[in-house]
Amino acid sequence: MSSSTIYAQNEYDEEGEEIKPKPMVVEMDSIDEDAPTIELNPGAPEEQAQIKKKKKKKRNIFWGIKTKKQYTRSSDKGKAVFELFFVLPEYEAPNPYAPLKYYYNAKDRKIERKSTSNSKYGIPLHGSYVKIVEKDTVTTGFFYKGLLTGRWVWYGKDKTIKDKKFYYMGFPKDAEITYYDSKQTKVKEVTPYQHGELNGIYQSFYESGRKKVVGSYKYGYKIGDWTEYYDAMDKRGRQRRKKLTQYRNKNNVYRKDYAGPKVKYEWDKNGKVTHKSK
Repeated sequence: MSSSTIYAQNEYDEEGEEIKPKPMVVEMDSIDEDAPTIELNPGAPEEQAQIKKKKKKKRNIFWGIKTKKQYTRSSDKGKAVFELFFVLPEYEAPNPYAPLKYYYNAKDRKIERKSTSNSKYGIPLHGSYVKIVEKDTVTTGFFYKGLLTGRWVWYGKDKTIKDKKFYYMGFPKDAEITYYDSKQTKVKEVTPYQHGELNGIYQSFYESGRKKVVGSYKYGYKIGDWTEYYDAMDKRGRQRRKKLTQYRNKNNVYRKDYAGPKVKYEWDKNGKVTHKSK
């Protein structure tokens, strides 16, 4: 049996004289040879590497889909702006009923926001999204196949939260959605509620799936242009418009001298303008 001698710390008597330390004998064979030390666990580094490798693989997988990481770089008022995000491995059409779809235009290296689904716009975003101005994170959120989903947060100075919204597959989480069919495959109307108040894009559809009415709400009021459509397409594949009505200014919703809605244009079924306001 091997042993090792270890000296205790110095001690002093009441008069301040140093007491000569007594050796303490430790039997080395009494130490558990199976104690988990780095040397006795040669597989530990390999296990850690496997864990890191697994975590790394998951970074670009969202809802079971392996994505591609992308970024954009631009400038706003002299400040560098970066957008970090992920895209689907290949084009897949976003839900046509969702009001807005987001695509990555690789040619121009920018994110496109569109109201229709078309591969010419690029590849739909899918996964986490971060927007950075200089070194400050200003926006975070998630996309699901080109649609806003989950929690979206906008930050102000000192990393304070300016706004926070929740979405589900392109619609405000609290939106009221009605359908034509019991299987809920044909959307009839989407009324956007946020925090119990009308906020966001309103849409209604024909049973064919084409748009019927599209407009926006802010603080419970109709704002901007509201467009009504015919259930028909023109020769260029665009849906024919029926009427365009202007409501409150989105930047001045509570304006006291608001005179009410104003019909700006009306069209017949052939696309001819029948009314134009001055």
